[in-house]
This record gives sequence, C-alpha cells and structure tokens, in this order.
Amino acid sequence: MSINVSLCSRKVGEIKNFLEKFYQKEIDLDSDVGQWTYKYNRPLEAIDIISTVIDNSYEYSIKIFIQVDDGDIHMVTSENCNDIIKALLYLYYEDWDREEV
Repeated sequence: MSINVSLCSRKVGEIKNFLEKFYQKEIDLDSDVGQWTYKYNRPLEAIDIISTVIDNSYEYSIKIFIQVDDGDIHMVTSENCNDIIKALLYLYYEDWDREEV
C-alpha cells in the first residue's frame, strides 16, 4: 500500500519554506514550485506530514491532498483530518495483520 501526499500552493516559496521547516534542513527545491508530491509506503509516515500541514494552516497557505494506492484523490481539511488519520491508521493495522499471517 502507498499513500501519495501532495502539497499545493500559489504563494511563491511556500512549499519550500514549509518543507525546510518540516525536515529541519535545506531542501533542493525551486522557490516557484507550486506542487510537491511524495509517495509514502507506510501510512504512519504520511500521517506526520498531513497533521503538520493542518496544524500549521494558520501560518502556511498550503492545500494538502492524499491518494491511497490508485484510489480517489481527497483534499485534507481541518474538518476531515482526524477521520482521514483514523482511516490511515486502520489501513496500517490491516496491512500489518496481513504481514504476520
């Protein structure tokens, strides 16, 4: 299972600034990049960046979207963030149970 997380912003330098603070290091990314996508192979890794974007939405003008495997793309908002995180945790434990068998 994979989760594609996409960050989108119309504000120049916004995604680069966010990622540099998130990863606490300089990121090799042009300032004018308006969309960044990363494929996470474990739901728990994706939850960290999803919750950070939502928790800092007052500071950054960034929209976040997720796609599980080849499924539909969903925008994550402060209203649906908790439900999405719960669903990702459910998927993680469901996958984990299958690996043990």
